[in-house]
Amino acid sequence: MHDSLNLSNLTEPREKTYYRLALCISIIGWLICVVTISPILIIGILALLAWLGNGLLVAQIKADAVKADADQLPELANTLARVCEKLGLREIPELYILQSGGMLNAFATRHSGRHFVVVYSEMLETYGPDSAEMEFLLGHELGHIKRSHLRKRFLLWPGLLFPLLGNAYSRACESSCDRHGAFASSDIEGSINAMMVIAGGRPADVAMNPSAFARQYTDHRGFFVSWYELISGYPTLSQRVAALVAIREGRSLSRADRNLLAYPFALFSLGGAASGGANMMITIAMIGMLSAIAIPSFVKARDNGQRAACLNTMEMINEAKESCASKFSYQQGNAISEADIEPFLGCDFATLNCRKGGDYTINPVGDAPECSVHGTLNEQYRSR
Repeated sequence: MHDSLNLSNLTEPREKTYYRLALCISIIGWLICVVTISPILIIGILALLAWLGNGLLVAQIKADAVKADADQLPELANTLARVCEKLGLREIPELYILQSGGMLNAFATRHSGRHFVVVYSEMLETYGPDSAEMEFLLGHELGHIKRSHLRKRFLLWPGLLFPLLGNAYSRACESSCDRHGAFASSDIEGSINAMMVIAGGRPADVAMNPSAFARQYTDHRGFFVSWYELISGYPTLSQRVAALVAIREGRSLSRADRNLLAYPFALFSLGGAASGGANMMITIAMIGMLSAIAIPSFVKARDNGQRAACLNTMEMINEAKESCASKFSYQQGNAISEADIEPFLGCDFATLNCRKGGDYTINPVGDAPECSVHGTLNEQYRSR
């Protein structure tokens, strides 16, 4: 925790400004939707799809991620409770650890009135369960909950489609949450290190210089950097580190100038566009959300079907092999050829194909048949 931060000044002033502006636009937008009726039906369908999609996301979290509580990861659960107390949150959200495949990230979500925080396993491994870095990370995500960012987004939806405003509000929210994280952390240096790890990976604490990285925010300006900042929903990592360094030094962050030419380009860029681009943004976001849910489920179902078909084929091969061995009194370890078992298969062995492209091997008597993709028959039984 840093002396310049307290519960009354954690919210970025620009967040409040952008919120009021987006709220005014949204009220007008919702009134138009109510009068014309048709948009309400479309929005209702989109909201239902979003709710269903988020429900599946929460279901995946509950089913596949590890819940941190008194029985599992108690140190991390205690850190969460401590951070909630610092931020004045009475209700402690459920915390889960999700295998990340090397990604460094965390997020908060809400469904059916309940809040969830998910930390990717790589973050836990890098930060540790009871560190200033983990306090910062959890404080950031809890900042979204404390500021009701998740609930406000639906209310502000029409206003957030307005050119440049949506991303500006999102960036301000992220800055507010960084301040919440720094307040919740027991050490501002840990907060800075947490952001450096997100920016540069694990070597951040020994191989990188936060002050030098923070200077990139002001040193590297120009048209393209300005354009990138305007169409992004997050402040750049160099800006976020610069803000934390400013907190450490007891000063306010001086905003870097932007190239004015970037603004008209940002108006018509995906993510910060006017009406056409905004509609495209929502369409792509919805497609992306549904794809993120549907594609993994489809792939998993396809893989399960291929594995089941392969298992059935290997069981046929094994039964034919056992029948052949019994009829000709083969001993343990005796080799059996494809020609030997074909009369018992009732088909040519060459016609048996694994749907995933694997090749079958009969193996000697006593050894299970094998697929080059799915493994042996016994391995398939164990994996079911």
